[in-house]
Amino acid sequence: MKIEVEIPDWTEERTIYIMAGIELVAYREPGKKWKIKAGRCNLCGKCCMNLGKRHPFPVIDGRCIYLIRESKTTYECGLRISRPFGCCVGIPQNMPECTEIYKEL
Repeated sequence: MKIEVEIPDWTEERTIYIMAGIELVAYREPGKKWKIKAGRCNLCGKCCMNLGKRHPFPVIDGRCIYLIRESKTTYECGLRISRPFGCCVGIPQNMPECTEIYKEL
C-alpha cells in the first residue's frame, strides 16, 4: 500500500509514527529516513519481562502486570486497545529473540 499525504513543515522537528491499530507500521525520526516494518512481532513477551525498577508501568518481579499468556508460546498486553502509546511505539533493543524489524527506506 502506498500513502501520500501533505503534512505541516513543523513536523520536521518531531518523530512521526504510522500505526495500524496499536501496531507501529512505520516511523521517521527528525532528520532521518523513514523506517518501515519488515518483520512483525512474534508475541514472545520478552520486551515486557525483565523490566527495570524505573519502568513507568506496574511491574512485579520484573514483569509488567498487564502481560497475559495467550497460548503456550505467545503473550499479549491485557490492556488491548488501551495499551499506553509508549508501549506501542517502543522498539526493543538488544533482544536477540525479537522478530520486530524495521528497514530504512
